Amino acid sequence: MSFVRNICVSAAALAAALLTAAGPVAAAPVATVAPPDDAYLAAAHQANLAEITISNLAATHQGASPVVVRLGAQFKDDHQKLDDALMSVAQQQGVALPATPDTEQQALIQQMQHLTRAEFDQAFVPTQLQAHEAAMAATQAEIAKGQDPAVVQLAKDALPVITEHHEELLAAVKQLNIQLPPAKPAGTAPR
Repeated sequence: MSFVRNICVSAAALAAALLTAAGPVAAAPVATVAPPDDAYLAAAHQANLAEITISNLAATHQGASPVVVRLGAQFKDDHQKLDDALMSVAQQQGVALPATPDTEQQALIQQMQHLTRAEFDQAFVPTQLQAHEAAMAATQAEIAKGQDPAVVQLAKDALPVITEHHEELLAAVKQLNIQLPPAKPAGTAPR
């Protein structure tokens, strides 16, 4: 069970990175998009890149259960569509996007690639659950506080997809009898 705990720690770091999304973008934006909006675009793009890669693993190589394989194929397609729309808005707004997932996301991808198929199934659902919870929070924050109408609309369009994925992951927890790590009380930092 320690492999799931280690991967969940990596997913928690990924979630924190998505929520704080204040890191630099690949190149300075040329447009008039407010910093919180371009930070959201960059973080959401990196999250999509990670989701597409991990979901592709689930759908084509690593997933053992039909539930994980199905979710992997669906998430890969959905996140590709979300990212296509995001890249279009970023291009229209003149926002340069990172070319790869961030360091924590890349580490998680590498960890997931080295798991057995059974371990992958046990790790996929909790890590995806954490990533989708972080994505929902960041997307809701963009909807509430975003300044650029095109970016806010992008977030509004993405939220139902992310929420649906979250609900499907909760169902998969029950279907696969996955033990989730205990939830940390609000306001506590990981140790």
